Amino acid sequence: MMHRLRDIPTSAAPLTTAVLALGVTLALGVTLVSHASLGLAAEEPTAEDSTPRLDLELDIELQDDWTFDSDDPDGSFNNLSTTTELAAGIHILPGLSLQGGFVLEEVRNTTSGKDRVFREHGFYAERLYLVYDQDAFAVFGGKFNPTFGIAWDLAPGIYGADVAGDTYEQTERIGFGGSVSVGGGGIGGDGFGEHSLTAQTFFLDTSVFSESLGTNKGPARRSDGGPSNTEDLSSFSITLDGIFPDLPAAPGYHLGVIRQAGGQGDPKDEVGVAAGLFAAVELAEDLTLEPLVEYVHLFNAEAKDQERDVITAALGLYHGPWNAALAHSSSFTERDDPTLDPADIHSTQVSAGYSFDFGLDVDLGYNFVQENSIDSHTVGVLFHYNIGVSVP
Repeated sequence: MMHRLRDIPTSAAPLTTAVLALGVTLALGVTLVSHASLGLAAEEPTAEDSTPRLDLELDIELQDDWTFDSDDPDGSFNNLSTTTELAAGIHILPGLSLQGGFVLEEVRNTTSGKDRVFREHGFYAERLYLVYDQDAFAVFGGKFNPTFGIAWDLAPGIYGADVAGDTYEQTERIGFGGSVSVGGGGIGGDGFGEHSLTAQTFFLDTSVFSESLGTNKGPARRSDGGPSNTEDLSSFSITLDGIFPDLPAAPGYHLGVIRQAGGQGDPKDEVGVAAGLFAAVELAEDLTLEPLVEYVHLFNAEAKDQERDVITAALGLYHGPWNAALAHSSSFTERDDPTLDPADIHSTQVSAGYSFDFGLDVDLGYNFVQENSIDSHTVGVLFHYNIGVSVP
């Protein structure tokens, strides 16, 4: 049962949410570290296909962003937040598992101009689905994140994926789908590469699982409208991903199309196309340059009378435990109504970081954002730690 804390008095909510954020993060971390220290599956590595098995992975990000200069009088403030995700997989039979992704993050940002310390964080189930996965194919159903685009996930740097994530990333849909994979020395042999075709049909989650514990981000309602908010399987996406590991620089690609039916009150159905390329160029021993470029076009973006182009170009440089990243993203929106603002966003970031042997990554970065002709300058630091354990 989902507990609701939306009735907490305003004055008490920030403190309560901060305590909740830290408490859940520490509790999950202590639990996994304790399991690992007890030697569960440590003496004899667990085979990937052994069942029954429980896989747990805790991914913790602690980020502090200081917007020190902004044309918006309320746009300069410091924000300390966490994005903590617990991924859990219950492997029932060989190839059959129940997968879950539970996230603690900032779900609202309503106090611009004031410093924020773990404010308005919510804990919710982002993914919860059943999957049957074999080498050549997979089928799945439940609550999942549809595949479409790659920059929201692969763009390097602290802020490199922000624009893509805010404009077209798809999350918390209910439905089913499947994928077929070829290559890897199989069909076509060496040099043919590895390719995967994925198709899924879905709708926006409007159930109790659209809410969050702590600061409540929901519930989502069908009356809210918006892309795929239809409570029927009238939306879909099809994506093709591939990589050529035997070729120089191991180039890879992503092609995608998505159609999201408009909800109540929406005049249009949103249709999107995506094309992305990436590679890993070895400049010298232990020195790799990883370029990425992606173009996304959304017809009837947000199921409204507007067109949107999202362009991302990025370079990641890796040398041993060191990394550096330069990324630029732009979102251009053209609206039929000339009285509306163009809603364009441009973001340029540069960052660098170091990965410690014990699993901690630390990155420092600077981001320049221009949104609707308002310029903002932000510096930030990101701490990232990941730990996983399997319990046979």
